Amino acid sequence: MEACPYKKSMFRPSTSTSEKCIACYPRIEGRADEVSPGVPVETRCMSACVGKIRLQSLVAMQKDGRWKHDPDNPVYYLVHEEKVALPLYPQFGTSPNGFYIPPRWVPRPYLEQMFGPGVEEAINHYVAPSRRLLAVLALFRAAREIIFRFEVKKGPKVGESEVKLPSGKSKTLEIFNDTVIGYNAKDRPSVTISIEEPVYVRDKAHYNSI
Repeated sequence: MEACPYKKSMFRPSTSTSEKCIACYPRIEGRADEVSPGVPVETRCMSACVGKIRLQSLVAMQKDGRWKHDPDNPVYYLVHEEKVALPLYPQFGTSPNGFYIPPRWVPRPYLEQMFGPGVEEAINHYVAPSRRLLAVLALFRAAREIIFRFEVKKGPKVGESEVKLPSGKSKTLEIFNDTVIGYNAKDRPSVTISIEEPVYVRDKAHYNSI
């Protein structure tokens, strides 16, 4: 209990044992037939996230324990390509598999203590995302099935805006209505979503649900 650097272990007095998250076995192994037969699905904490700020994936590993190069995997892309998602307390040397996009309004010294020296670069990429990163961010909590691969189909430019980077400099952010497709463990489309969300205008006279 005391040795856990992330303070996530819990003590169950009824069994006198310490417990922690088991990633909702067997959902993540694809054995929860009542949820999604045959393919891995998100853990319950992911599915319950109403803010759509979480993304879960599984990456291929090499024999030496490092991740295989797979830029089309959404988590690999966020961690190793854009470097916008950082590990919690990397100085502990525990190599956690939970990664976070640092919040931009938190004092920098505190963020650097939590996430290491890559904080400034990560926030810059998040504030002014590339075209491909913006598409990947749209996949957050977009499907119940775990997404193993994504594909971006380019669309027309729909706007641009000036954004201010943490350094104080300004940058023009171009926004394209691209379509991103997420594929499950069987390489079948699990979700298709566009950057520009549709707008529906109701008639002046309509039924009130209250």
